[in-house]
Amino acid sequence: MKKRHLPVHFQNFLTIVTRHASLVTCHASRITCHASRVTCHLSIFLLFLTVLTSSAAHASDKMDFAKADQLTYRLYQEKKWDSLIIIGKQALRHDIDYYYLRIRMGIAYYERGQFITAINHFSTALKFNVADPVGLEYLYFSYFNSNRATDAYSLLPSMSPEMRNRLYIKTPVIEEVRMEGGGNFTAGGQSKGKQSQSGTKSIYAEIDRYGNSYYGNAGVRVNLWNIISLKVAYNYLNFSKTKSFNWSLIEDRLVKKADCTWGYYNHYSFDTVYKDTTCDYRINQNEAFLEARIMLPAGFRIIPSFHMLNVRYPNIQAHYVGQTVNDTLLYVSYLDSAITFPFKRTIYSFTQNDTSFYNYVAGITVTKDFSIFTMGLSGSWSNLNGKNQVQAGGSLTYYPLGNLNLYGNTTLTGFFQGSDSRLLLNQMIGAKITPWLWAEATLLYGDHTNANIYNGAIVYNNSDKIDYRLGANLIFVLSKHFQLSLIYQYYRKEYQQLYYVKTTDNLFVPQTKYYPYSTNSIIGGVTWKL
Repeated sequence: MKKRHLPVHFQNFLTIVTRHASLVTCHASRITCHASRVTCHLSIFLLFLTVLTSSAAHASDKMDFAKADQLTYRLYQEKKWDSLIIIGKQALRHDIDYYYLRIRMGIAYYERGQFITAINHFSTALKFNVADPVGLEYLYFSYFNSNRATDAYSLLPSMSPEMRNRLYIKTPVIEEVRMEGGGNFTAGGQSKGKQSQSGTKSIYAEIDRYGNSYYGNAGVRVNLWNIISLKVAYNYLNFSKTKSFNWSLIEDRLVKKADCTWGYYNHYSFDTVYKDTTCDYRINQNEAFLEARIMLPAGFRIIPSFHMLNVRYPNIQAHYVGQTVNDTLLYVSYLDSAITFPFKRTIYSFTQNDTSFYNYVAGITVTKDFSIFTMGLSGSWSNLNGKNQVQAGGSLTYYPLGNLNLYGNTTLTGFFQGSDSRLLLNQMIGAKITPWLWAEATLLYGDHTNANIYNGAIVYNNSDKIDYRLGANLIFVLSKHFQLSLIYQYYRKEYQQLYYVKTTDNLFVPQTKYYPYSTNSIIGGVTWKL
């Protein structure tokens, strides 16, 4: 095919266009380069402006006394409590602290319903002005709204008679009265009937099991003085128990009597047999509890307590007697004489003796308030079930929202009884569900046998091992004077079996075994607050 040639003038035109395109591309590259440089310089300039603006803004945010006082006063008048709290915190971070700042912040928290947080600010405000009626009034009602009546009454000496009359404030002799009662129900009933022995080598075994129990409490808190209150309570407990015994023995039994011309002879068998017996009885326990609450300056409290217990029950014991008898082997009639052989029989007898004794628990707790936290240190000394116990622990109570809408308590306690030492945990979390209902969940973990909780108010002096306790409480606030409570508790426990085995050396060695079981407790209560 013949190649076509473009006209000369058209070729010249393409050459010119190509050269101009190259020049345009070159200029475009230079423009792009310049644009990149401009963009770079512009970015540096904007960064500089940002830093400068930030520095200027930071300089403008710098807080001083005049600005803090002006802003918080304006926000207080406008009732903008959230903004007032933010500015107040900023002022405190700049070491600006004075009476009106604390009063305004306290009122802001009070209006938001965060009464426990408000207490900290009103208390600090009163350090600047001890007799300030505004701070005293707000602090008084903040304590009451935080369920701390004794703290509120401790402020009365600082109030003038006119102020107390105006607010109708006085310290009642009786602060509150509480009554509660319920039952503890053991899974599996009373555990009556025969108890199996522990192994084929066991020659004796006994089990002392708890059944259902009943509980009643009546208590009153009285105010001895503005800074001292005293709680007096009486507890009654009634436990049903079942004590089971079973044992093995070799029993001689006449199988056959064979007559002969000269008399007769006897055939015996010697078999291992098992016997048992069961005894039902009850334990009655009467308790008296005293606890004083002493308010000290700077949020300190000293809380001594004393708990006396009287325990009465029939003590049932087994007694072993080895009796030697002579069995007749044969009898010769013409001599009127018998030939015997000795045999040792095992005989158990049982006795029941009424038993009564006293136990005690003496404790002391010291607490200190830190804003929305309360820290406590506690110790107790007790003599329970013939043994001495010592406890020492620490607790932390916290109110994350600054009020009683959400709260909790964590307590760790060291328990010491001779060579026995344990670490015990007590955890509680509570929350406001509705305006008239609060709910709490509790956990006790660790063997609380012979231990006490709540500064000695509750004593676990029964003989069974407590692995843990789960609880749920409902508190119904009917009015400012009446409350109802419903308490459910689940216990995981272990009862003990004592048994003896005979060794190859004919020695009787005691052994123990533990068996788990559970109980459910339901308690109802009513509180009357004056």
